Amino acid sequence: MADFEIHTTPLEKISIDTNSIEIMLDDIYEQRYKISARPYQAVKIVTIDCVSSADYYNEFCFRDGRYHRHILQIENSDLINELKENGTSLPFLNDAKHFVLPMQEIIIEIVAAELKVERVGKNT
Repeated sequence: MADFEIHTTPLEKISIDTNSIEIMLDDIYEQRYKISARPYQAVKIVTIDCVSSADYYNEFCFRDGRYHRHILQIENSDLINELKENGTSLPFLNDAKHFVLPMQEIIIEIVAAELKVERVGKNT
């Protein structure tokens, strides 16, 4: 996923139901993609004003004098640890990963075993 770069104005559309989340967005080449998790354990959406950029951006994201938006994965996630504390007997949390998608105005955090990234075309 490190090769996939989110557009600075991704025009995201988020759909959430009880067992899946889908995010439609543009990459840096203005190609439309669907990012999905099915199932997911947690979703958190926060406006960019309410987070510190130091929490999500590192030297990989800041290069060439500008921020590059990628799908990030949080190691030793506090969010996953919190979920484990609340549901210690849930073995699927052992395979869960904490993904972060930095958009233009919001940060989307997803806890799931995996994210699927697929190109769907320009006008989807």
